[in-house]
Amino acid sequence: MAREDIRILVFTVPSWNSRVGANSWATFLDKYDSEKIAALYLRDEVPDSPVCSRYFHISENKIIKSVLKRWMKTGNEVIPCADDSDGEDLAEHNERYQKMQRKRRYSMLLAREVIWKLGRWKTKELNEFLDDFKPDIILHSMDGYIHMNRIIEYAIKRTGAKAIGYIWDDNFTYKQSSKLGYKIYRYFQRKSLKRLAKKTSDFFAITDMTKKEADEFFNINCKILTKPLNRVPCVNYEKTEFPLNILYTGSLIIGRDNSLERVSEAIRRINEDGDYFRLSVYTQTQLSQEKKERIEGEHCRINEPIPQSEALEKQRQADVLLFLEDIDGPDSKVARLSFSTKITDYLSSGKCILAVGCKDTAPLQYFTENNIALTAGSTEEIESALRSLIRDADLVREYAENAKNIGIKNHSPERIQGVFDSALESVLNKAE
Repeated sequence: MAREDIRILVFTVPSWNSRVGANSWATFLDKYDSEKIAALYLRDEVPDSPVCSRYFHISENKIIKSVLKRWMKTGNEVIPCADDSDGEDLAEHNERYQKMQRKRRYSMLLAREVIWKLGRWKTKELNEFLDDFKPDIILHSMDGYIHMNRIIEYAIKRTGAKAIGYIWDDNFTYKQSSKLGYKIYRYFQRKSLKRLAKKTSDFFAITDMTKKEADEFFNINCKILTKPLNRVPCVNYEKTEFPLNILYTGSLIIGRDNSLERVSEAIRRINEDGDYFRLSVYTQTQLSQEKKERIEGEHCRINEPIPQSEALEKQRQADVLLFLEDIDGPDSKVARLSFSTKITDYLSSGKCILAVGCKDTAPLQYFTENNIALTAGSTEEIESALRSLIRDADLVREYAENAKNIGIKNHSPERIQGVFDSALESVLNKAE
């Protein structure tokens, strides 16, 4: 079956929206016929990506209400546009989502799964959408959302499509935390993912480290697939002048806000001796007023989120790009097997990178092993890394050159797209 004839249905929790940086599937499918691509998503947002022509939305807010109001319509096809969705649903969803992310209460996560189990997502509207679109391939991430995994299983069975799963996070080991609540919740996540894996024909893994652990746990053979560069990087530092502009664009959940606070404090101390650094942050995460006051100052500003296209442009204009994960808090191992899409966006920019987080994680190890970023796993190391840029301003260009070279070597669009295309072709050939 030729590429232009393949009908592909993609499952995601967020919508394909320009204000959300997680756009890997859209990147891989950009050269495919948008008329033959559909997406099913859960978050109460309105998509605006032109890569996909049909969107089906199952609203978590309406799922909650359907537990008692069995007649409620929980899913519907959505027309993509640049406007916000139903303001009330979106506000309620964001408040609930951020509360769970901040407090990380596993009892709340389990309660959410019970609600989805009791709610009415298996509806006439969903069946009509699946039957009408008739996908050949279903693409999904192997996520920890048990309710999403259940919906994917149902779609595979109803449509008869072959499925490809993408493993880009540690959602299947007990290595992230020793908390009892985490272990109980992870037990059910593992069962859900094992069940989904048996119905999935092929798999991608985002790093070698992810592949090794996933292959062993699921008894599979993943293909390594990372997000490609969004442009050929070009290093362009005409002259290094202070203050250096440091930029962060993205969420501040799972401990990243605490790491940002440490970076801000380090800059505050350094700038007592001169105007060396300015930090700009663009995020959709709602911080408490207390946290915001501890981070902001003359040296740091926190701004409203911006579209992905604007974020990429600001990255090209910055001097240093900041990568954040939790350093040593309860979420420090959350990213142990992940490879953020932000990494390849940063490598595309031709800029110096400052990576802050737990060094026993795949992202920090990748930065360190390839010498493509200043890395810091403590408050002292953050300040030391920043002061090294003051002592030797040429380091800004040196790290940018290293990042450019590794980006071209490991993340060329042609090579990565080839891995993606051949996997789809292989799955379809098996089907035939």
